[in-house]
Amino acid sequence: MELDKKEAAVVDKAIQYWEENAKISPDTANDLRNSYKLRNANVDAIAIYALISAISCGLLAFGALVIDEKWIELLRKKWGFSETIVGIGFSMLAVLFVVLAKRRKKKFPTATASNETYNITILLTIGIAITYWTRSFLNFEGNYAIPLLIATIAYGGVAIFLRSTLLWAVMIISLAGWWGAQTHFWSGGAYRFAGMNYPLRMTLFGLVIWGSSQLIAKVKSLASFKDETYNIGLFLFLLAGWTLSIFGNYDDLSGWTAIKQSYFWYWAAGFSILLAGLIYYALQHKLDTLRDLSLVFFLLNIYTRYFEYFWDRTNKGIFFAILALSFWFVGRKAEQWRSRESAKN
Repeated sequence: MELDKKEAAVVDKAIQYWEENAKISPDTANDLRNSYKLRNANVDAIAIYALISAISCGLLAFGALVIDEKWIELLRKKWGFSETIVGIGFSMLAVLFVVLAKRRKKKFPTATASNETYNITILLTIGIAITYWTRSFLNFEGNYAIPLLIATIAYGGVAIFLRSTLLWAVMIISLAGWWGAQTHFWSGGAYRFAGMNYPLRMTLFGLVIWGSSQLIAKVKSLASFKDETYNIGLFLFLLAGWTLSIFGNYDDLSGWTAIKQSYFWYWAAGFSILLAGLIYYALQHKLDTLRDLSLVFFLLNIYTRYFEYFWDRTNKGIFFAILALSFWFVGRKAEQWRSRESAKN
């Protein structure tokens, strides 16, 4: 069995405790210590970097071939294919890629990085198929939420079938796009829908996705996506909340530029209080993801408030010096808390 450094430290500590309290014999303790080995962290890092590079190159290749060169359109016009025929062709290709991906995952179940990299082809193929299918609809009526909804359903179904976290993440992003486009269509092109502008709508959406992770954990076929749903939902919630603290629930961009930012102080104050509450809750319950993301947005919030209220009024050197000291103090306290927790354990 291969364990990383943190896992090995926990196991070794448990074995040592059992041995010291005569729960197990020294020979059994040695056998347990020899039953695992440390995983090569460098290999894991290389795999992660390779996955990121592959995804980036795949997206760049897709942009260069499909968007810039428009080779699909050139071939379609040359051979006289309709958009429906192209949609059918790429749909069949997507099905083929899904079948191959399923077989690959059964053959190499531990090759997570390479399997997810292969799923990029499925992601792009489904995207092209949906694009041409929806372009051939006669009753499309300019509602761009329709292809996004179809994409959400397609990516979600394939993600569950392949248990792919990459496709599940794309599904959530597509769902976010659908929510924005659909509410825009329902509002008749206005900035407000049900009294909410875009930042407030997306804040609500992120909150729903974040909260749904608890429901997903209770569904057997979706339980493996709990962490991804939690992380993405939390990020979307905080990102939209940050934009809401800047724009408020204002629905006129030109009018917003003419108003002093102090007009939206209560939105900024509410976001700051929310972040402080989330950080405190995360520290109390040892929720690392919630703590880290909340801290990142707390820092972003401080910088945002400075540029809004104090950029033209205070000495930049003094402000950033105070900011540096405050962050140093927070970091020092965090180290003290970590030391106390380690001593307790």
